[in-house]
Amino acid sequence: MHSLSFTLSVLLAFVAVHAAPQGQPSGAPSCTYNCPQADEAGFALGTSSDDGTNLFCSYPAFAGENPDDFYCKYSDSDATLSQDSDAGFCPARANPGSCQARRRSAVPRAPAPPMAAPVARAPTPEEIKIRASLKRRKPVPVEA
Repeated sequence: MHSLSFTLSVLLAFVAVHAAPQGQPSGAPSCTYNCPQADEAGFALGTSSDDGTNLFCSYPAFAGENPDDFYCKYSDSDATLSQDSDAGFCPARANPGSCQARRRSAVPRAPAPPMAAPVARAPTPEEIKIRASLKRRKPVPVEA
């Protein structure tokens, strides 16, 4: 009974570890994005902010206009447009900013087990005959 409960607990622990959300793979770059300098209608970028999930870009029609009147939101993960509140004039993607490689946090790999040395075997009589016949052949002269 103890071996069954031990096996079951090991299996559940394995499933829990592999079912945990992984996010970006270790070593995958982490990129930032910037708002386009103007929307598709030519209105210049007003205020912008990044809450860690979305990049907010406002395109006011006149100075002092509420930034929430005309804006675009872009995904921080891939720079795609996630919300168009600019009458359809939001560019499809935010501009690339910079990318930094993430540090790998993986557990170091165990060294590979030593490989066994190849076992030498004696040549067969047939192999000895073939080698002997190769030695008797005369090289073909190469003309220059």
